[in-house]
Amino acid sequence: MASLQRVSKLLEDVTCPICMEILQDPVTTDCGHNFCLQCINQVGKTTENLQCPLCKLPVNKNMLRPNNKLASLAEKFQAIDPAEVQSEEEEPRCGKHKEKFNYFCEEDGEFLCRECHDSKDHKTHEVTSIDEAAQNYKVQIETQLQHLGQKDKEIIKEKKEGEGAIQVFRAQVHLERLKILEEFKHVRQRLEEEERFLLSRLSWLEQEGVKQIEEYVTVTEGQLTTLRNLTRSLKNRLQAPSMELLEGIKDILGRSKEYEFHNPTPVPMNLEKKINEVKARHESIIESLKELTENLITEWKEDKSTFLNSLDKKDMENWLLLQKNNSDLLSSVTMTLDSTSADPNLTFSEDLKKASLYVIDSTSNTQAKPRQFYPFHCVRGSPGLSSGRAVWRVKIQGPPGKVGIVGVVAQLPQGFQIQNSEPCCLWALRISSSGCQPITNCSIQENLSICLRKVGVYVDYDRGEIVFYDAITNKNIYTFQTSFDRQIFPFFGLLNARSSIILEPLGLHS
Repeated sequence: MASLQRVSKLLEDVTCPICMEILQDPVTTDCGHNFCLQCINQVGKTTENLQCPLCKLPVNKNMLRPNNKLASLAEKFQAIDPAEVQSEEEEPRCGKHKEKFNYFCEEDGEFLCRECHDSKDHKTHEVTSIDEAAQNYKVQIETQLQHLGQKDKEIIKEKKEGEGAIQVFRAQVHLERLKILEEFKHVRQRLEEEERFLLSRLSWLEQEGVKQIEEYVTVTEGQLTTLRNLTRSLKNRLQAPSMELLEGIKDILGRSKEYEFHNPTPVPMNLEKKINEVKARHESIIESLKELTENLITEWKEDKSTFLNSLDKKDMENWLLLQKNNSDLLSSVTMTLDSTSADPNLTFSEDLKKASLYVIDSTSNTQAKPRQFYPFHCVRGSPGLSSGRAVWRVKIQGPPGKVGIVGVVAQLPQGFQIQNSEPCCLWALRISSSGCQPITNCSIQENLSICLRKVGVYVDYDRGEIVFYDAITNKNIYTFQTSFDRQIFPFFGLLNARSSIILEPLGLHS
């Protein structure tokens, strides 16, 4: 292997002083200097009296002699592989003794020449040859690499579990948000129902008041008419001749003396009672709301103060920004089972929160519309999702060995068969008494030895995440990472007779 110093010296000998490249067709001048033929001729074109570029002596253009030996040397130099050139730095030597290093001191971590090896400084140290020391450290490096590789696997596992925990946390946050919206909506609905009922009672009482005034006016007007008729008769008698005045006078005087005004009750007792009942109920509600409001205000101030005091400056900035961006009140949408999309063997509760498979009618398999995910009897949830997030929790009940699926399905064309599709359009969890399996319409993932009594599903449409978690322990089970290009729907399926799917109401705390 050629040394770097020798190669550098050769490079100087075969370099053209004009173009500073390796000589091409080298020629020698009368003064003994060598140049590329093309380079020296190019210089000669610019002047009539050519001089040597190095020593400035006159050069006869016709006396330039080809240098074949130098041309051969230049060719050999160009053929040298750079990998064959060894730098002097690659063979470091002892700065003190100028000898080549042959040993390695384990204690000091230093390279040693023979002189250093025999010196008193390293006499008692553990010293080995460089190759032997390198081999020993290769073993240590390989061991360390195995250790780091194991650490890498552990970190990946912990990272996956951590990401799963965060995804379940996000599902819990969204579920709690929906519960708050749902429960406050129920409170508002209850107040609105109470308001409508009280106002309806008042409207009824108002109508009864109108009827009462009509009856009152009729009765009093009738008595007033009778009184006026008697008065008119008596006045006429005063103007009549004696015979007419006396005829039947006792009868008419008797009637006038006996006349008495019977004033009916303007507002009956039963209506008075009913208006008082309305007032009492209203006052009771106001008193309850006043007490509730006072308690809520006190507790709200304490809770708000505790929360805001727990935020640092950066968190507070994010909080204020969030309040600015989330000024619009969100609303919750109650999920139900879409019976119109269901397998004919399924029956549903009145509130469409429960689907049951009591008896499997084998004749339904011969129907014109085949099941999309045979052999399961399936139903979609409603409403679908085209953006944002959704969360729901579901129980599958039934005999031992029951099997069901819970997941998400993309909107498909009419009559489209899921099991024959190429792109993924179903992401689900197959749940049985022995465990569960994440599945798609394309493949079945690993078996998970997790027994579930209640499963939660959290979907983030925009991020393409479908998170399955144990709704009792809040432990992550599996997460699908995908992307959606159409509307998706909750999806449920049953396999065994006498089994049921039950959607958990948002307001029900476990």
